[in-house]
Amino acid sequence: MKPYELSIICNSLHLRTKENWEQARMMAYVTAQVNSKKRLKPTDIIKFAWEKQKENTNTKLVKPLTVSDVEQIKAMALQREKVLKEKGII
Repeated sequence: MKPYELSIICNSLHLRTKENWEQARMMAYVTAQVNSKKRLKPTDIIKFAWEKQKENTNTKLVKPLTVSDVEQIKAMALQREKVLKEKGII
């Protein structure tokens, strides 16, 4: 494994248990809904970080990329690749 891959893995470790958290929330939701007179949603029980991130990305307006934007991104990628090669990472 390369050192730059480690940060990607560390940033997504919490997603390993995502399914377990979803199941626990659903059980709590069913229990709460049975005992409640008002209509609930699973997100009323608990809202997870990955759902908050999804909400934030949905509210942002995304503008289409222009040719100059693509060229700028390519230049930045080449510059980063050069730096990583100089450091011996790749």
